[in-house]
Amino acid sequence: MNHLIGQVSYPVFVSGVFVFFILASIFSFIVGIGLATRNAAMLRFFNFMNKSYSTRRITRPLIKPLTEPHFVEPTLLKHPRMLGGGIVLGAIASIVLLKQVDAIVFEPMYSGSFTKEAAEILSGYTHSFLLVGNALCILVGMMLLFFPKVLSTIESYTDKWYSLRKQTRPLHESYIEVDKWVLAHPTVSGVTLSLLSLGLGISMYVRL
Repeated sequence: MNHLIGQVSYPVFVSGVFVFFILASIFSFIVGIGLATRNAAMLRFFNFMNKSYSTRRITRPLIKPLTEPHFVEPTLLKHPRMLGGGIVLGAIASIVLLKQVDAIVFEPMYSGSFTKEAAEILSGYTHSFLLVGNALCILVGMMLLFFPKVLSTIESYTDKWYSLRKQTRPLHESYIEVDKWVLAHPTVSGVTLSLLSLGLGISMYVRL
């Protein structure tokens, strides 16, 4: 049944892609003609499309609470022995359960996207990762129970907030040098765009 659906859906998908490119070529051909003839309405439309809108400013009220750090340590450390004991007992129970199962139980997670050999390797890595993670949880719980000052010292180095806004700022800036060149030479740009769009539309129609 799945094979039959695949045989039907693939041609439909390919045809949809061709139709999309045909429609896009028609639209760009019309834009090219408008630029080549220096149509005032098309030039105004081009200027309107070159406006920059900040999605960060729009979504800031929703995203800001998610991007700010929220420190839960003061609340959790009011009862350090209960917290440390809970972490240790939970990690020990998880390790005991993981020791009783084979890594093959994680194989269905990867069998759909990877080969059988790769799925077996990834399932083994997942099993080992969970064991190591729970062992680290036991270590953290023991430090919380018996060496809270050492754990606080380690947390002072790890509880730092890093913002990627400066590194990602170039991705949010507008670069309209090409658009400025198009508006400065609308005839050449319009003729070139129209010819390319016509060639794309014809090639897609022939393949369809």
